[in-house]
Amino acid sequence: MASGNLWQLFKNVTEQGAKQLATVIDRNGSSYTVTMQGGGNTVVQSSAAYELQSKVFIRDGQIVSEAPDLPFVEIEV
Repeated sequence: MASGNLWQLFKNVTEQGAKQLATVIDRNGSSYTVTMQGGGNTVVQSSAAYELQSKVFIRDGQIVSEAPDLPFVEIEV
């Protein structure tokens, strides 16, 4: 059984920042300029190499992993 504050253990598991989908548009060493799914550009870091136009997941200014290149459909309700 885990010891310690159960609420804090639960928060540690659930309080990660949300992943966002982005497309790599430029690379300069370990810095990547990406276009966010909703629009706008930002600079993120990664020690792994990604090709231009790769879809990636980002979190807290870091590329977390490559994302599958699937079609995107937005539906307004």
